Amino acid sequence: MKAVIGVVLLGVVLPALSKECAQLYEENGLSPNFNETIAHAIHSLTLNELRKFNPLAEELNGVPVVNPRLNDPTETERVIPHAPEEEINKNFMSEAMNTIDLVMSQVGQSGDQFGTNWPIVARIVHKFHMKDTWAKIKEEFDLMKQPAKDLCVCLKDTKENGIFQAVDWVARQYRTAPLLTLLNKPLPKLKDAKSWEVWRARLVQYYDSQAITDAATYLSCVLNHTY
Repeated sequence: MKAVIGVVLLGVVLPALSKECAQLYEENGLSPNFNETIAHAIHSLTLNELRKFNPLAEELNGVPVVNPRLNDPTETERVIPHAPEEEINKNFMSEAMNTIDLVMSQVGQSGDQFGTNWPIVARIVHKFHMKDTWAKIKEEFDLMKQPAKDLCVCLKDTKENGIFQAVDWVARQYRTAPLLTLLNKPLPKLKDAKSWEVWRARLVQYYDSQAITDAATYLSCVLNHTY
């Protein structure tokens, strides 16, 4: 098995979708593998990032994410039901340097989400790749009309529609896989411009407009507190 830094064709076994929800997904332009695209977008989300979409985002937000303390032996859940608030020190002036401080401060700790399989450079790239992805999603989120209530009811039921299972797949890869892959292909060790060319070419594929729409639609539903 191989660790993943981004979304892949997961092959997750899904629960059967209700006919009503399946029809709503199709009618509203979600992709056939929306559970996977959304899982990639949310698997490491935090309450801090959710509040960039909506300042009123709550602790009980219903966004399933990989347990930030995944490799702590006392933790029993691979996936937790709500994106947690991330404690970020203010040792530096910029968000970028404080983010690097956060990533580096977690390496080798008992609750280190990535364990021993992730090189430090890969951890930093993953963190900023996800921040960049969320910034792209927010562009569409800000322009999107609020999805209909019946669609949102279906999308927010993540154990029924397969989103939860897809996030859990990512968590299992983080815990057990010895190698990093992207798009089901092994990644070279990130050490120079040539290896970065490979990483960059694969990472930019996650800015697919359909994947961004799937994620923006889901977050519009989750962050609308009227239903």
